[in-house]
Amino acid sequence: MNDARWLVAPHAGMRPFLRLMAEAAERLGGRVVAEPFVGRFGFYTDAGGRTHAVHGAALGLNGDAAARLAGDKDYAAKVMAYAGVPVPEHVIVLAGGDAAPGIAWARQACGVPLWVKPNDGHGGAGVVRVEDFGALEPAMAPLREAGRHVLLQRDAPGREYRVMVLEGRVVLAYERVRPGSGPANLSAGGAVRDGAPGAEAEALAVRAAEALGLRWAGVDLVVGEETVVLEANAAPGLDAYASAGPAQWAAAREALGAALEVLGR
Repeated sequence: MNDARWLVAPHAGMRPFLRLMAEAAERLGGRVVAEPFVGRFGFYTDAGGRTHAVHGAALGLNGDAAARLAGDKDYAAKVMAYAGVPVPEHVIVLAGGDAAPGIAWARQACGVPLWVKPNDGHGGAGVVRVEDFGALEPAMAPLREAGRHVLLQRDAPGREYRVMVLEGRVVLAYERVRPGSGPANLSAGGAVRDGAPGAEAEALAVRAAEALGLRWAGVDLVVGEETVVLEANAAPGLDAYASAGPAQWAAAREALGAALEVLGR
């Protein structure tokens, strides 16, 4: 690491996640360096001198299989449901496959509103809330043209939360407010509202992470008449949340610091 002189300490021009990690690392007696161009990957050296590679928001706490499972919304939902975690009903429309069965499910069994999502997406990209059936196929078209699997998911009314789970305990929770008819993802324009979803919902988030084999996860759930888990992210970003204000920055730094402490054991 001492010979990798092109690696630099995170600075104001880099992603908030890297700067958060650098602050958290310093408090733990470690340090962070990253490639200087976009800060997409870097290294965390813990207080004991051990170095851990970091890519994007992936800290290396989760195994490859668990991370890949969580990244497949269809399989992840099926695994969580098998473990007794309530999830919204959905169907998968495979890339290059016949969309007619999925459309028939939407019309006959699901109804509107419903969500069209890329099965492997993150950050709210490509996610569309369909309010009428005339908009269903146009919403699916860009994803299908790009050769991606499409998830059609029943709408779950209620308040949406992100719950950060670290080795079976909740280290951060906040509400994500949807911008109009768009997804509640902060990177897609959603807003932060402080407040936790309650003990039962947090316990459900922990169960979801455990069902997928994730040590570190951002679990998205909706609390309404029924509480359901939408998905679990194996590399949860904290950039948008931390950027919402000083209090959020401090809370995000504390959560990330807890994760780095586990990583350095």
